[in-house]
Amino acid sequence: MKPILTAVVLLGLLAGPAHAQSAGATGPSDAEITAQLQLAQAYVGAGKRTFIDEQLALTADEAKAFWPIYDAYQKDLADFNRRRLDNVMAYARAWNAGQVTEDDAASLAAEAVAIEVAEADALKRVHRKLKRAVPMLKAARYLQVEYKLRAIVRFEQAARVPFMPAGG
Repeated sequence: MKPILTAVVLLGLLAGPAHAQSAGATGPSDAEITAQLQLAQAYVGAGKRTFIDEQLALTADEAKAFWPIYDAYQKDLADFNRRRLDNVMAYARAWNAGQVTEDDAASLAAEAVAIEVAEADALKRVHRKLKRAVPMLKAARYLQVEYKLRAIVRFEQAARVPFMPAGG
């Protein structure tokens, strides 16, 4: 069961286009990868707060309770994005060196799982806070909007990273 979980996690983290380069081929530099992944984050980042405000139609009292929770969660998400970027960069360095070892794969997978667990825990905390701060329909709508925006970013980021080599 563990190999299947590892494969699924790595697929989610490192899925790339089917035409991804072969192992050992020179890939983009660290700076290029960082710029590409940050571009995907910026894709929704600039107008996100305005978009969410429009989607929720918060009253003044609801807004007063909602925005501090939102802001704290966005800081958490930024930390998770940084960790994902660091993990992708570790993969890119191994990839560009021409060899992704079993140890590299194990470390990358473990970090990918740890990030997902930490992000799920943060989401639970936010949900708990939101359902006390705003009406449940608005709390649920926010989570729905956040999920969709995060899916766009994650897809864009994943599309830029080649698959892990199949190994022997």
